[in-house]
Amino acid sequence: MNTTIGRQWSVFYAYTAWTVVGVVALLPLGVALFLQLRIPAAFATAPLTTAMVSIQIALGAWSAWRAMEAWAAADAPSSRDRWGIRRVGRLPSDLSLLVAAAPSALIAGTTLLGGSDPRLLIISLSLLVTTAAVRWRWEVGTALAVGFTAAAALVQQSLPPVLPSGIIVIAGVVTTRLSLWLAAMVRELDDAREAQAGLAVAEERLRFARDLHDVTGRDLSVIAVKAELVSQLAERQDPRAVEHSREVAQIARTSLAEIRSLVRGYREVDLATELRGTASLLRSAHAEVTIRGEAEDVPARHAGTAAWVLREGGTNILRHADPSTITITLSADGVTLVNDGAPGADEVLEGSGLIGMRERLGAGSALSVRREDGIFTLDVRFDAPGGTR
Repeated sequence: MNTTIGRQWSVFYAYTAWTVVGVVALLPLGVALFLQLRIPAAFATAPLTTAMVSIQIALGAWSAWRAMEAWAAADAPSSRDRWGIRRVGRLPSDLSLLVAAAPSALIAGTTLLGGSDPRLLIISLSLLVTTAAVRWRWEVGTALAVGFTAAAALVQQSLPPVLPSGIIVIAGVVTTRLSLWLAAMVRELDDAREAQAGLAVAEERLRFARDLHDVTGRDLSVIAVKAELVSQLAERQDPRAVEHSREVAQIARTSLAEIRSLVRGYREVDLATELRGTASLLRSAHAEVTIRGEAEDVPARHAGTAAWVLREGGTNILRHADPSTITITLSADGVTLVNDGAPGADEVLEGSGLIGMRERLGAGSALSVRREDGIFTLDVRFDAPGGTR
């Protein structure tokens, strides 16, 4: 499976896959119960055929698992149903279905020769129909289930004894297809959530690009014009070239200072606005956001740093985590962001993002990170003893 998919889909996929495998493996035993066939007794009378049925059950479960893995790893099909959900349709197929079907032919031959209980053939056919229904559309599966009932009636030469078996096979087919449809719906929702989070990150980048353009666009235009003027004045040996060249240098220094201020997050910002924006950004990814404290709790001299930490921390959560709950804490001592979307080892390997955050913190402030049982904590302390940049 693709390791970049969301946690919700991963959990629901595992649930669906094991449900399908369970239906395929246990349904033949249910058919045996309705047919009043005791497996130990069948082993005593027809050990070879009964062993073949047991092996076929294992092969059918394996084939269903292979089908689920191939479906989960496949790209989204272009066709959609009337609800806009990707069609389950015919799942990716391989030779495992043929391998699971092969024992049915052998058991049929043994039954025709009179060497085994006909009910074992019915059980084998029920497994074959259910296994095929995993891979094909529900209409085909239902048709196969009806055909199974007719075949079972011919084998038993009577419809009433096998009618309950046909009903349970039909129920197994419908259950399997509904499970796959629900899984497809959850996958669509997870893909939409991932796309929405990506769009939120892109929007944040565009906002930074707009800020950078506002800071540098006008100054660079003035520098370009004045540089051309200085060039023309210098060619005419006009003494005003020196004055204009100094203005160019001063504008360049001012622009550079503004860029540094922008990158480090020290430009004057409204912490309350940034707090609302970060919370809205995280909620757009369907995470439950809890805010403890208010923007007014942060001292004015640390408001810029706190706003930048919220902006960078919120963006990093969207990019690198898959949280369901997020807690943002503001206080006079610092800012803390906690999310539950960081599974893996408790050891935190700091990448360029965290290293960059440390470098941009003001003197006296300190940043710490930790991960425990999938909960990631980013904590920034103001005026911390031994604080690092």
